[in-house]
Amino acid sequence: MAARAKPCARRWKSARRRFTKISRICTSNTWRASSPMPTSSAAAPCSNAKPPMSPRLSKMRKLVFLFFALAIAAAAQAGQNVVGTVLNLTTGSPLANAKVTLVQLQGNMNNVGQTTTGASGHYRFSENIPGPFMVRVDYQGVPYFAKVATGQSETNVSVYSVSSDATLLRVDAEIMVLQPDQGQLAVVNEYRVENGLQPMRTLAAKGGMFRFRVPAGAHVDMVRVVAPNEMPLAHSALPTADHSVYSVDTPLRPGETKIQISYRIPYAGAKAAITEAPVFVPAHFEVYVPQPMQFSGAGFVQVGAQQGYNVYGVTAAAVPKSVSFAVSGNAPLPSEVTNGSSAGAAPPASSASTGPEAAAAPVPAAASGAVPMPTLLERNKWTVFIVLALLAAAGFGILLSRSEKQPVVAAAGVAPAAAAPSPSAPPMGDELARLKDDLFLLEVRHHTGHISDAEYAQSRAALNARMDTLARR
Repeated sequence: MAARAKPCARRWKSARRRFTKISRICTSNTWRASSPMPTSSAAAPCSNAKPPMSPRLSKMRKLVFLFFALAIAAAAQAGQNVVGTVLNLTTGSPLANAKVTLVQLQGNMNNVGQTTTGASGHYRFSENIPGPFMVRVDYQGVPYFAKVATGQSETNVSVYSVSSDATLLRVDAEIMVLQPDQGQLAVVNEYRVENGLQPMRTLAAKGGMFRFRVPAGAHVDMVRVVAPNEMPLAHSALPTADHSVYSVDTPLRPGETKIQISYRIPYAGAKAAITEAPVFVPAHFEVYVPQPMQFSGAGFVQVGAQQGYNVYGVTAAAVPKSVSFAVSGNAPLPSEVTNGSSAGAAPPASSASTGPEAAAAPVPAAASGAVPMPTLLERNKWTVFIVLALLAAAGFGILLSRSEKQPVVAAAGVAPAAAAPSPSAPPMGDELARLKDDLFLLEVRHHTGHISDAEYAQSRAALNARMDTLARR
């Protein structure tokens, strides 16, 4: 009897080890009930195994995850202290008694706080309202802006002393782009003003320091200003005592500022003679003419070709105070050239405006240059982040539900197949950075009155469409 008990004990121990292992498999997340349970009488030890999670508990777990994702996103928008220092880079010292305004980048861009800097140039806002924000400092009639980054300990603002001496203004280059359009000749003059003063100063004067001249009877269609590290902004051409001279009321901060003037002149018989006498003589002067047209002018030589335009430059070492040339012939608009070109051809870039102004300002990419894109992010940033967080949470929930619905059948002696790597999501960092910066600067310009409500609504609609596209990725 004892001899029979020993083999039974050994069999019982062996069965207990086997089903202890089975019970561990039962409690793992990869085990599912698709594998049949052993029918042996020794199956009792597996009765302690943890049953699969019910669908109700699975849904509750997903809801809890979504709740915490929303709570984290909402907490990130809570009010914050905004502190920093205003520094005058002209003198290299902090600026005391400077007026500082805190602007909330939501809704109508409200001013939510105002203070002045102390003797050390320091300021502080303790507004218990959600961001994002920007800080505006007005110094000697010129506004300066700085973003308030979430989690950033300080937001410092750099300002410059103002000089109203017009003799310090230097135009590095003037680029003239021509384009026939419905019996008229559309002209775009781009002036590249380089402010390299030392010590650094902002050039500004009441009514505008920069002035430009157009031919008699010309109609000015548009004025755009691209300040250093900013987007193009529409301005008004202010008339002066000289009927052919206008001014642009914009400060010229340190760095390069591009000023684009668009106007039209008669083009009867598909020919015109042009005399350019700039108020500020540039260091370099070039004319961009569509290749089907003819160009002639004393003192000019062709210096190259750019995207369907022949480029002519002044041969003299110094640009004279007045230059004259003649053009003739017709050429299709840039949009027509684009439609008729091959898929691999790169058409010249046109003006950022739409409607009649776009036809009046056909600026090729080589002439306009790349518009510098800043790296500022504020308005609607958290909206994008919340959408991305919700998408991530939803994806996590879908993966959980799929893992519960798809059983894993473990065959004896066969290792489970390696899971296929999930495709990597397309990079969105660059697009998100451009989107946030465009949103921030658009609100800044609308708040400061540099763009009209109609222009703001049109630009905002385009940015909202980009944001929706990004959120769906």
